[in-house]
Amino acid sequence: MAQVVIENVYKSFSSRKGERTVPPVTAEPLLSPVDEAATVTGDKSLQKTSSTNILRRINLTIKDGEFMVLVGPSGCGKSTLLRLIAGLEELTGGNIWVGDALVNDLPPKERDIAMVFQNYALYPHLSVYDNIAFGLRRTTMAGVDEQSPNQRPPWTERMLVGATRSLPKGLRYLSEKEKAVDRQVRTVSKLLQIEQLLDRLPKQLSGGQRQRVALGRAIARNPQVFLMDEPLSNLDAKLRAETRSQIVKLQRQLGTTTIYVTHDQTEAMTMGDRIAVMNHGQIQQIAPPLELYNQPANQFVAEFIGSPPMNFLPVQVKAPLLVHHPQFRVTLPDVWESVLKQYNGRSLSLGIRPEHLSIGVPAPKNLPVQVDLVEALGNDTYLSVTLAEESTLQVRVPPEQLVQIGDRIWLAIALDKIHLFDPQTGTAIRAE
Repeated sequence: MAQVVIENVYKSFSSRKGERTVPPVTAEPLLSPVDEAATVTGDKSLQKTSSTNILRRINLTIKDGEFMVLVGPSGCGKSTLLRLIAGLEELTGGNIWVGDALVNDLPPKERDIAMVFQNYALYPHLSVYDNIAFGLRRTTMAGVDEQSPNQRPPWTERMLVGATRSLPKGLRYLSEKEKAVDRQVRTVSKLLQIEQLLDRLPKQLSGGQRQRVALGRAIARNPQVFLMDEPLSNLDAKLRAETRSQIVKLQRQLGTTTIYVTHDQTEAMTMGDRIAVMNHGQIQQIAPPLELYNQPANQFVAEFIGSPPMNFLPVQVKAPLLVHHPQFRVTLPDVWESVLKQYNGRSLSLGIRPEHLSIGVPAPKNLPVQVDLVEALGNDTYLSVTLAEESTLQVRVPPEQLVQIGDRIWLAIALDKIHLFDPQTGTAIRAE
């Protein structure tokens, strides 16, 4: 097992001749090292080559044995980063270390990494047994491939294997390596509870079974690092939840460093030791799940983590503790006093999660809203409400509180759960 260190990684793709490149919208322009050099030096020869920037200044350390989740919206660069680690894409700049080895120039097969893909990538003509054994048969197995005094020469092994291949399984000659492969396949299939499926073809399996075979092929190699690229996206909701917990248990049992890519924040929150939230090719925040939820670094992370997403309302600050909106005004807890002094008279964005709003009574500090949609889920009820025909808010209320479409209600804010953000930069403002 090994830690993975990603140092100042860039990735960009050159645009086709005549193709117009539209850079992603961010707080600052995304430039590759070449583009930055052109900007600083004014070298027009460098500026002639346009490129699409996918990743910029990625710095990330995944500890030995850690389960790291990369999460973000589609197109944010998380799968590209995974492919760079695997060696399926070439770096534009930066370094990637796996253990003590710099793997920038190593081909994928020499990086000691196993990858599980979104589409399973099983060989349709091979049985489950042979799919799991495929990688093992093409790699060096410690203690087996080295020539021992009592081991037959390789040419003799090959001759015996070929001569007995057409015989029934019990009469075929197995080389020492094939015996080791068999032991490994049997061990992994037992671990994944697919022993009874070893003779089947992939087309005879369900989606969940195919995913376990793909996992088995990766586990069998006993690599230093597992890479998983949205492996559950093709499964239904129930099977996804079951497989999700199984992957976590397996990772804890094996202790293998794992990097898992998903766009589903529920998967990220329930699986990862730490989560790296990405957007527009940059890492927005790296933290354990609950820290992301309770202390988001910026407005993007606050909105992305949590379901339903956080609500945002523009408010004016009046020192020492008052914030007001045309429809309500609230006095914040004393911990905000020293922070709000520097924002006196300015506009901020107030964030509040749906579960931190509750049905209250008419009062200046509460929000008068009209109910537009009611979604009763049994354990919770989600409300979509409108504040003064301007802002749409999401609210989570207990199922015993009966609300109907068209009702006018007042919402109370849990003041100890609010978040404030700078509307210009999106950066979170912390209470001291």
